[in-house]
Amino acid sequence: MAARLVAVGLVVVAELFVMQQTHGLRRQEQLLEILARNGEATVDELAAALQVSVWTIRRDLSSLETRGALRRAHGRAEVTDSSIAAPIWDSAVVRRAAATNLEAKQRIGRAVAQRLPGGAHLALSGGSTTLEVARALKSLHYQGEVLTNALDIAVELADTSGLRVVCTGGDVQPRYRTLAGAVTERVLKLHFFDYAVIGVSGIDLRHGFTVNSQVEAATVNLIAEHARTVIVVADHTKFGRVAFAAVLGEAPPHKIVTDRAVAPDFAEFCQRLDIELITV
Repeated sequence: MAARLVAVGLVVVAELFVMQQTHGLRRQEQLLEILARNGEATVDELAAALQVSVWTIRRDLSSLETRGALRRAHGRAEVTDSSIAAPIWDSAVVRRAAATNLEAKQRIGRAVAQRLPGGAHLALSGGSTTLEVARALKSLHYQGEVLTNALDIAVELADTSGLRVVCTGGDVQPRYRTLAGAVTERVLKLHFFDYAVIGVSGIDLRHGFTVNSQVEAATVNLIAEHARTVIVVADHTKFGRVAFAAVLGEAPPHKIVTDRAVAPDFAEFCQRLDIELITV
């Protein structure tokens, strides 16, 4: 009994730690949102806006400065590189992103769905291109199991006959229409997948694969770690871009599916990392 209580206590402590980390990452993203919108801000202004102590803000600023997302001087902070530091912040921008290159994303979605064998256990991360993969699976009457942390994908596939849909649960991330945090990670750790289809916001020769949110990055990495085959879906606009948080740094994906032939340096990048590059 004592050993069981100790084990339960350790689980609770671990989950509390993950929750604290998640809240901290979310707060740092909000901090960067303020800086991206206003150009710069003082420590006191940021503390008041986020309703935390100046000491918490200073720790966040130090962490972000170490990663190169901002610079500090004389009690003020400003973002350094908007292409790295500024995620997609509002829902209107998210909707525009979903509509951008829609035909290309649909082609990618169909190509991926057609390559997935029936009866497989699939994981789909959030994103406008992975949503098109889900829509293609639905149109093909795919039979199997899909686990996702994306609310729009779960709703899209919910009434598909013969397809079991599992939603991770977790804290709602309204900017990205996804679920993340301690509950999400606990569910993902209990599942293993034949294929994981991952959406990214950028693919860069120097920085690798990136997404718009640190919180989302943790979820993406965990999905990839538990998959036998990892497929990144990215239209041509994602190449040469750098978003906010790195993903897939421990192990590159097995395949990248895109809509146009990539530049020779990106082809060499994929060859060097033993990534199969599929153009549709």
